[in-house]
Amino acid sequence: MKMKYVLYAGLAVLWAASCKKETLLLPVFRELARPVESEITALWFVDSLHGVATGGTLWAQGFILSTADGGSSWQTDTLLDNKMEYVMFDRKGQGYVCGLNGLALHRPPGARHWQVFRVDWSWHRACFFPDERSGIIVSGEGYRGGQARNFGPEAFWLLDTVQLFPNELHTVWFSDSLTAHAAGYGWMMRSDDAGRHWQRLKAPGDFYRSLHFPSPLTGFVCGSNGTLLKTTDGGRSWHTLREGGIGGRRYKPFRAIWFADEQQGWVVGEEGLFWMTYDGGEHWTPLAGVPAAVNFTDVFVVDGRGWLSSDDGRIFYFEWQ
Repeated sequence: MKMKYVLYAGLAVLWAASCKKETLLLPVFRELARPVESEITALWFVDSLHGVATGGTLWAQGFILSTADGGSSWQTDTLLDNKMEYVMFDRKGQGYVCGLNGLALHRPPGARHWQVFRVDWSWHRACFFPDERSGIIVSGEGYRGGQARNFGPEAFWLLDTVQLFPNELHTVWFSDSLTAHAAGYGWMMRSDDAGRHWQRLKAPGDFYRSLHFPSPLTGFVCGSNGTLLKTTDGGRSWHTLREGGIGGRRYKPFRAIWFADEQQGWVVGEEGLFWMTYDGGEHWTPLAGVPAAVNFTDVFVVDGRGWLSSDDGRIFYFEWQ
């Protein structure tokens, strides 16, 4: 009888070991000097040295930071009266930032200072400008009051339309100069005319937080309940890579997603969640050596290098090749 219990115990140990999810050790992963104490909401690097970060504290202050040494040191470019949510650069090097109080700013290529081009008292969540002639800002608050502001094509500071939607919109991306994609609380949308008209798409229920298209046809989106979706037809249809859930093991608090190409990608979230895929999202592996207590807010990769931001002002650097 004693041997029988020993055998059962051994089998249990082997089963537990076989069920444990493997981790991947990156060649380089380290925390950089902490630039601020408040949340960093978004990162964007134009090359491996020059990057910009946004963030702040709700109803208190916002900031725009910049680095010229790959994130080893940061300087404060602009202080604002409320939190900034997103930053991106178009293909010609012009920068765009948006956030609370309806603030939207831009910085021309080579310039040092950010200039306000829109104030309309909405909670802007994200923006995307493929060039200086057109772009979209999406907004919303408390899961409601979705808005999509369409700019251009005459000049990006001219607002053409504001379209209203019942649910909050949280992320937007252009897969080419005319095809736009937006998502938020239970909504996935696509536009063939740079945001003038939108089509709502069928998608599983989740609060979609981040979109990324590494190519015009292939794109990915993550939701805060753990859903991962992929498109291979330019956003006309989406299929489920991972089904999320409100609670239990399916629940994963994803915050941001980024792909270096159609195969290699990363998704980040709360409580040290940092996964990587090598096969276009079919399989994901947690990355080893990541602090479990950190809540990641964004991930960005360029030229074989990557950066993570967090809700307590920390920035991490990694390499995977």
